[in-house]
Amino acid sequence: MHRKLLLFIALLAVLAFGVLSLGCEDEATTETTAAGTETTAAPTGEPIKIGFDVGLTSFMAYDVELAEKGLMTALAMLDDQFDGRPLEAYVEDNASDPVIAVDKARKLVESDGIDVMVGPIFSPSAKAVTEYLATSSGIPQISIVGQPSENLETANGLAFMHTGFFDSHGYYFGKYLAELGYKTANVINYDDTPAYALTDGLRKAFVTEGGGEILFEEYVPLDMVDFSAYLTTMPDADVTVHWIFGNGAAPFCQQYSDYGLKGRLATTMSGNFGDDTLAQLGDVGLGMLACDFYAYTLDNPLNDAFVAAFEELYPGEKPHPNGYAAWQAVMLYIEALKATDGDTTPETVIAAMANMSLDSPAGNIQMVPYQTAHIAKRDFHMLECQDVDGVLTWVPVKSYEQVLLGTLDDVGE
Repeated sequence: MHRKLLLFIALLAVLAFGVLSLGCEDEATTETTAAGTETTAAPTGEPIKIGFDVGLTSFMAYDVELAEKGLMTALAMLDDQFDGRPLEAYVEDNASDPVIAVDKARKLVESDGIDVMVGPIFSPSAKAVTEYLATSSGIPQISIVGQPSENLETANGLAFMHTGFFDSHGYYFGKYLAELGYKTANVINYDDTPAYALTDGLRKAFVTEGGGEILFEEYVPLDMVDFSAYLTTMPDADVTVHWIFGNGAAPFCQQYSDYGLKGRLATTMSGNFGDDTLAQLGDVGLGMLACDFYAYTLDNPLNDAFVAAFEELYPGEKPHPNGYAAWQAVMLYIEALKATDGDTTPETVIAAMANMSLDSPAGNIQMVPYQTAHIAKRDFHMLECQDVDGVLTWVPVKSYEQVLLGTLDDVGE
């Protein structure tokens, strides 16, 4: 434990210079000193380079921090090597700007010589980077969070979207709300691209297929933290679905309660409400519903191992869906390298990942070629905010098993 803590501190020091070159271990190179103490020599093979093109200094900074912790955990669990070759992560800050994201991708590809791109998180940046990769190296790009369907326009067979599309996230949440017997809903979201895709999916399941009715639908400015103008006109409904995050998440729910609105609160992305935010809400958050591709409370041995490794690096913290997704991106690529016997040639790796099936902390994942990209058939989880040993957190209450997280045209079929 002490050695890993020292290693982690060293990693942070290197990151300050812009490149994270992680220390490595290889069981095949274990040596014994004169004193009889075993030491581990660093692997000497050609490095495998992972690009991480993300908005470290932007409105996405918190999301990026959570994802980066998952990336770190993946490398630590792999002992920072694959088959005697060092794993090196190259981190670039794109400020969540598509133009800067492409500039950073160009550096990562043409100067650093990365083998795979993880991210960006911000969907317009992800779309722009995929387009660049298609015209340059052709290396695979593995997304972190869900993507809007418009990102298929530049996917060019390189994009692996293992967490699927926002349309399907909204769809399965709407399906679940209808199954609970809710007939009326309010919708209030920040005015951002994912919000519209999430609501389109919700509408298809809850209204078109489920016979429900949306009474109120509003899209509010991204910096809003005072929602009184909307809450005073919001009608009574069985459930109020919201996509409000960051600084507005806790204020929205508290104000909703203060105005005496009784419909059950439901958020289309559990990651918008981490344990710290739920703790702020207290009883207001209890019973709130959510959906997501991961929760650290999932009960299976693979998740137990992932959570334990995460906590070893970050004592007192639990993995967030963004962290899991970045972890899974690295592991998906490593599984492909196992299938290719370490061949990192882009077309070879892409072919290996295209139909890959693997077990994960969130359930089995089956990658499927989908239009111009690759997405996953996987479990998608419905969650409820519950008190678990004195901590308010998200607990799975239903899972839609092995569903294809596609676009609105295909979701639910």
